[in-house]
Formats: sequence, structure tokens, C-alpha cells
Amino acid sequence: MPANDLSPPSRAFLENLYTRTGDDAEAQISMYELGMALGLDREESRTTAEDLMAAGLLEIRTLSGGVALSDAGRAIFGSEDAGEKAAEDNRLGEASPMDPRQRELVEQTLTLIKADMGNQNPAYEALTEMIADVRTIEAQLTSPQAKTVVVRACLEGLRDLAAPPWKERLGIILG
Repeated sequence: MPANDLSPPSRAFLENLYTRTGDDAEAQISMYELGMALGLDREESRTTAEDLMAAGLLEIRTLSGGVALSDAGRAIFGSEDAGEKAAEDNRLGEASPMDPRQRELVEQTLTLIKADMGNQNPAYEALTEMIADVRTIEAQLTSPQAKTVVVRACLEGLRDLAAPPWKERLGIILG
């Protein structure tokens, strides 16, 4: 995603993170600290960070809100070819069994979905279906030969049931 396509708050959030961490892939900072520096409250900081994560520009590093630039996020401040490759890395793809990159992408996505599932207020039947899809994905991830097609089908089911923000985010991952 080109930097020009970002909303002004997202662009400022990303620039603030880059200013503070530079091109260091291991550096991380609290999303809430970044947001506070821009005048955002905790909820606005979390939402902005989630949008940037969904775009593949930001990675969550700690459960307390530590974030870092992804390869694609760092590429915005560097070459365009690196950004295209990094954006491709944020898609599940079709290759099976799943490789470590695919597993990490799915694990990060599941962590975020599970944390936000209750906030979506789905109907009981939809919530039951979402839980079944999450459990199926978790079961696949325990296999040394996790099948991409099974995980993809469950993520598509989650996308179809999810509220608007997750619908788009899962669409990006599924490519």
C-alpha cells in the first residue's frame, strides 16, 4: 500500500513509529504511547494500529500493545519493490502445507480476532459458527502439515460472519 493511500492519522502514526524506531526490525513501542503523542485516545490508537496491521504495515509484538513496523511498513520509507514483496507476504496464498510465514500470519490474525470477537456482538448462531472456525484453525495449526485449504475455508467463513472491519481485514489476508 502506498503511503499516499493512508489516512492522515494512519500516516502520522506510521511516521511516528518510524521516527522512533528507524529501520530496526526488532524495535517496538507501545501503540498507546504512539497515539498519545498524536493526540489519540487509547481506543483511537488501537483502531489505527489494527487498521495498519490489517494493511500489513504494522505487527503486534506484545499483548500489552507493543507494535513494530512490518517489512511492508519499513518499505514505505524505502524502495517500492520491497513494499510489493512485503504486501505479498501478508497474504495467505495457496501453497500447502503451510510454511512458517503462513502460520505466523494466521496465528497473529487469530489472536486479534479472538480478542475482538465479543465486541462484534454477533447473534448466538453466528458466534457459535465463528468459534467452530477458530477452533478448526487452531487444530490445523497443531499439525506439522497444516493444510492451507482448510485454514482458508475457515477464514472465509469468519470473513462472511464478521463485522465490517474484520470483513475487509480478512479479505486482505485471503487475497
